[in-house]
Amino acid sequence: MNKKMKLRPYVFPMLYMIVVLVLLGAVYYNGLINNSYKTGEKDSLTYVTNLELYDDSILVSKKEEIMVKPFISESVSIGKNYYNYQDGKDKQENSIVYYEGTYIQNSGVDYVSKEKFDIVSCLNGTVLSVQKTELMGYVVEIKYDNDIIISYQSLSEVTVKENDSVVKGQTIGISGKSTIGSELGNHLHLEMYLSGQTVNPEDYYNKNIKDI
Repeated sequence: MNKKMKLRPYVFPMLYMIVVLVLLGAVYYNGLINNSYKTGEKDSLTYVTNLELYDDSILVSKKEEIMVKPFISESVSIGKNYYNYQDGKDKQENSIVYYEGTYIQNSGVDYVSKEKFDIVSCLNGTVLSVQKTELMGYVVEIKYDNDIIISYQSLSEVTVKENDSVVKGQTIGISGKSTIGSELGNHLHLEMYLSGQTVNPEDYYNKNIKDI
């Protein structure tokens, strides 16, 4: 004769409590993990801001690009100024170029030195052209961001060619002499164009390219 098995009255409450404890334990553990990440682990992380992606794979710090002078030698000085009608009489007189009976307003700045000096790129850019002319010697034109073109003239030697990429401070040639401005002797004639208009490069040295 089989006897029917009966569950004791306290079995169901015990099972219910076990299920509740398991669920509460899982919730607590999950919350503990998340809280650990948000508080403790987060404090140990180092954050780097102002980054840009380079070559689609390497993160590098984005640096300010400041325009530098086209030479490093401390012996270089200004031989002829950029012509500005608002300048004083003395400065205007020193910005007039005389050639074959004609007085010409200087569209750039002439840097002179007794000794030849290295010519460096003022910014990061791309060489548009390299030419050798009878009047100005070697002429190197480089295009930069923000619609800037700088023409380096009166060079005796060049170290770059058309379509080369250049970086700021890279040597692109050596100073020399030219037929126009022959009285200056060894020098660099520098012309800067901003959106197609000549400007005085002396007004832009040590400035951030994004502000030009």
